[in-house]
Amino acid sequence: MSVPAQSERQRKLAKVAAASMADKDTPLIRNAWYVAARSDEISRKLLARQILGRSVLLFRREDGTPVALQNRCCHRSFPLEHGKLDGDVIQCGYHGFRYDCTGKCVAVPSQPQPPENIRLRRYRALERRPFVWIWAGEHDAADESLLPHPEWLGAPDWDLYIGYLNIKGSYVHMHENLLDLSHLSFLHETTFGTPEYARAPVELTVAEPNFEVWRHVECVLPGIYSRPLGWEGQKALRSSGAQYVSPGLHVNTGFLKNLSLPPERQQPQPTIKVAQLITPETLHSTHYYFAACRNFARNNPEIDAFMLKAQTAAFSEDLFAMEQIARMQALGSREDYYEIDVAMDRAGVAMRRYLKKQADAEAGPAT
Repeated sequence: MSVPAQSERQRKLAKVAAASMADKDTPLIRNAWYVAARSDEISRKLLARQILGRSVLLFRREDGTPVALQNRCCHRSFPLEHGKLDGDVIQCGYHGFRYDCTGKCVAVPSQPQPPENIRLRRYRALERRPFVWIWAGEHDAADESLLPHPEWLGAPDWDLYIGYLNIKGSYVHMHENLLDLSHLSFLHETTFGTPEYARAPVELTVAEPNFEVWRHVECVLPGIYSRPLGWEGQKALRSSGAQYVSPGLHVNTGFLKNLSLPPERQQPQPTIKVAQLITPETLHSTHYYFAACRNFARNNPEIDAFMLKAQTAAFSEDLFAMEQIARMQALGSREDYYEIDVAMDRAGVAMRRYLKKQADAEAGPAT
């Protein structure tokens, strides 16, 4: 087979495979829970945030309960974030239309009674500190049993720090990136990657809806972990796991073991868990919170600050990669653009196929 013919066959096979996977243009999955904001970001001050391509208004009732409503007056589309709260009633800053916390219009100043059919879209909001989650679909379809908030996130036996980045790239590719531990040796070479990662054996779980990847690596730990533990320059076993949980949550887990210390001096085993909270802002941009919980170097604000800075630097490298990928994908036409998958992509490819099935099921049959 000639090289051009082989290349054309490769292109066709790659495009067939890609058609079964979610990508940057796959419709967003709305019937799921996503983090809307940190608990401490929502107050009696009106806050607007773009979530799944819609502008959402966030605030608290006088009793502290979080509320999420459409951020657009039904009358002339003026953003309600520029209005004001009067008790638990929002007053539009343009013509004074007033809405209660259910979204119902309760007053139109220019007439005695408001029309019965004026109502803002209301979203179900649940607070599980340190975050407020939003059901991005219809309010009445919200299923609280699907809330993916991990039990350890915010629990008192874990120290916690939280970071945030805004990524100009698809949430689909961010989920795939988090299941791909092989890039740690290269993209994160100077932050929290080590050379051993790319060559380490991989343990995979690929069974819908569970997608999980583990690597167990003997290495000298990077500074983000070795400094808080006091293990600088010492050989350790670093077991790292990445798990897709839902469209709005990915969890990374790290178990650390010093190979030169007896087990009794490493109890409890140093562990870090990171909730990767991924909320599509639009099809092509993403709110990315990361909440890291650890059971070592407890109650030390200096260590919190050090690890947050180091982790933000590392995750900013992911941001760079996602934005560069988005830039290159935008350059190619649908006809000539394709990507090749290899063995290490198995978990990410399976996860993207699962997301595509979820999106297609939500869209319903084609008409």
